[in-house]
Amino acid sequence: MDFINEQMRALVRGFGRVGGWEALAPYGIALLTMIAGYVAARSLARAMETLIRQTGSVHSALIARKLVFYVVFLVVFVVALANMGIKVSGLLAAAGIFTVAIGFAAQTSVSNVISGFFLFFDRPFSINDTVKIDTVLGTVISIDLLSTRIRTFDNLMVRIPNEGLLKATITNYTLYSVRRVEIQVSVAYGSDLKKTRETILGVMDRHRLILDEPAPAVIFDILADSGVNLLVRGWAERVDYITARSELTMGIHDALNAAEINIPFPQRVVHLEQVGPWRVESYVAKEELELEEEIVEPVSDDADEEIEEIDIQTDETMV
Repeated sequence: MDFINEQMRALVRGFGRVGGWEALAPYGIALLTMIAGYVAARSLARAMETLIRQTGSVHSALIARKLVFYVVFLVVFVVALANMGIKVSGLLAAAGIFTVAIGFAAQTSVSNVISGFFLFFDRPFSINDTVKIDTVLGTVISIDLLSTRIRTFDNLMVRIPNEGLLKATITNYTLYSVRRVEIQVSVAYGSDLKKTRETILGVMDRHRLILDEPAPAVIFDILADSGVNLLVRGWAERVDYITARSELTMGIHDALNAAEINIPFPQRVVHLEQVGPWRVESYVAKEELELEEEIVEPVSDDADEEIEEIDIQTDETMV
């Protein structure tokens, strides 16, 4: 505040000592310098971005553009202050102290900026790459000095600080042009394994998206509880990976069914062991139970009246 007040008093004294326009001249020159410097910084930054895009990655181009812009504009700002008659050396000393104070107060932000520069030279991924960072899977949409933003496949935006990226496990699915398609298949015990292998290889040889080189392979992996597990491996172009995997799975399923090779269900063999003698306490057949139910049916009121009439007739006969 004292620095600003001193500059304002100097400006007022200049108005009183000379003409107003002459007093404003240094400030006007400084303003024009900053405007011209801003335009120059943007132009140089864009030129640097275009140059690096031709020889490097989009990630490097974006970081270089921001770095050039801030460095050039900082130099222009210092020149503008000098045109205003401000002692830059004292200001730089004050700025250094201020920077140290800010650094202690914002250690996380400074760490993220430094991590951003490390990522600039390391370049584990670029814009539009499909990556998995720890548990986050998606497409890189922006790389800044402080953080990187990922758009997941369910259309969510995840912001990851650059400091965390240096410590994270990063998987880049876009870096190489081809990917291996791997499918696990299980066939029942008793199946003809040679026929199974030939059937699956035939499906891969005929598939339009499976590459001839590297050659497809069928590996007998595990004798599992319910059947024999196989690993089916083929290679496809990265852009065709999902389609190739889906179509290959359906093709193998249909081919195994056509060849009458069974895909087993989970099953268990249970052995029963008699611990002691068994004794049957009672046994009643179903027919006997139904007969008992018929016998114990309740007697209706009409039946009671018929029984009484029979009893009366019997008594009269006896008399």
